[in-house]
Amino acid sequence: MKIGWIGLGRMGIVMAKNLAQAGFDVKVWNRTLSKAKESGLPYAETISELIRDRDVVITMLFGSTSVEEVYGKIISTGLSLKGKIFIDMTTVHPDTAKKIAEMMIKHGADFLEAPVLGSITPAKEGKLTILVSGDRETYEKCMPIFQTLGENVFYMGDYGKASTMKLINNTVLGSFMAVLSEAVAFSKKTGLDTKTVLEILSKGAGKSGILEAKKEKLLKGDYSTHFSVALIHKDISYAVDLAQEYRFPAFITTQTLDLFSSARANGLEEKDFSALLEIYKKMANLREE
Repeated sequence: MKIGWIGLGRMGIVMAKNLAQAGFDVKVWNRTLSKAKESGLPYAETISELIRDRDVVITMLFGSTSVEEVYGKIISTGLSLKGKIFIDMTTVHPDTAKKIAEMMIKHGADFLEAPVLGSITPAKEGKLTILVSGDRETYEKCMPIFQTLGENVFYMGDYGKASTMKLINNTVLGSFMAVLSEAVAFSKKTGLDTKTVLEILSKGAGKSGILEAKKEKLLKGDYSTHFSVALIHKDISYAVDLAQEYRFPAFITTQTLDLFSSARANGLEEKDFSALLEIYKKMANLREE
C-alpha cells in the first residue's frame, strides 16, 4: 500500500514514522508545509500531489473543525477518489465522523473512522488501542496498518460508534485526572508528603495506568506535554454535547469540563493535562514549594 499521511502534530509524526519504519511506502503532507519538510519523511508540496498517487490516506488532526477543513480540501482537488481508502484517526464528534463518511463514500472512496486511545509513549511503542468503524471488508484490508500502530484493535461497526467510544473513554481519563489532582492538592493542604502520598495511592485506590504515567509530573510539576489540556477539553466538550443529545445526565463529566475550562483560562492550554493540579493548588491557596 502507498500511504499518504496528513497531520504531523505530536501524535501524527510518531505514527507516520512507525509506518515508514515498518516498511510501508509513506508520503506526508501538512497544512503547515514546514512540518512536512522537517519530518524526515518523503513529502508532497500540495494535497493534490499526495492524493494523486496514494492508495490509502490517513488523517490525524486536532478535531472536528480541522477534519472538515482538510476533507473539504481533498474534495475540492477534483481528483477521482474511486478505489482509494481514507482513514481518519482524529478524535472528532460522532456527527463529524458520519458527515465525512457520507461525503467520501458519495465521491467513490472508502472511509474508516479510527480514533486511538493512548498518548505519545504508546504511540512511539506502537501500543495504541485503535477503535474502527466502517465497512468490515475495508477494515480487514487495512489491518496491517492498524497492527503496526497499535496492539489492541476493536471493530465497532457503523460510523459514529468508534468516536462515541473514544469520547466515553476520555471522560474517564479526564475525570480520573481531576480526582487524582484533587487528592494530591488535598494531601498538600494537610501537610502530607507528596511522594509518599503518590506511592500509597499507586498501591491503593488510585492504582491505575494514568497514575503510573503521570506520577512524576504530579510530583515534580513537570507538565511537558504528552496529552494537552486543549485536547482533553475538546474531547470532553464533544462528550458533553453528545450527552445533551441523548439526554444523559453526565454530572461528573460536566464538572470535569468546568475544571479543564478553568485550566485553559489560566493559560495552561498547551501544557499536559496533568497541569490541572495547578488549578486545585490555586483554589486551595497553596504556595509554590
